[in-house]
Amino acid sequence: MNLSMKKFFEKYRTIRDQIDTICSKLHTEHKAHTICKKGCSECCMNFNVFPVEFHSILSEIKTNESIKLSQSNEGCLFLVEHSCTIYEMRPSICRSHGLPILNMDSEGENWELSFCQLNFTNVDEEYFTLENGFQQDVFNSELYLLNRDFIANFKEVAYDENELIELRELKKYL
Repeated sequence: MNLSMKKFFEKYRTIRDQIDTICSKLHTEHKAHTICKKGCSECCMNFNVFPVEFHSILSEIKTNESIKLSQSNEGCLFLVEHSCTIYEMRPSICRSHGLPILNMDSEGENWELSFCQLNFTNVDEEYFTLENGFQQDVFNSELYLLNRDFIANFKEVAYDENELIELRELKKYL
């Protein structure tokens, strides 16, 4: 891997670490309402990610020989026996699962809430606030800007700045 790509991957991992820090605090705050635990895979699916995230995960996977792949042609490639085989390097979208997620509406004026229906069964919507929800668009914006710079410097494939890649595509490189 050349030095410039390594710089982008380090920036991506810094964003990922920031997401982990916030999500860890939110998981602690919501632990009374969260049933997520090892073995719960209700949220696991074949997500699409930015090229910078895709290639960063690929670079990490290539240094880890113990990664197992699902034999199923559906769902997440890395979900084996209800367990994530790339948990430490999983995409940013997977890091906030189980938490209340806030996204800006299409007009950019109001936050919209989504949350796991298996969690938060005994609360009403007043329970959720800007402070106790994961403001996903903040990080999506950071990832988008990083990705835009990444694809401008990535010479192996010409990506569009709005292009996303299925995680399953990683299998082609392993």
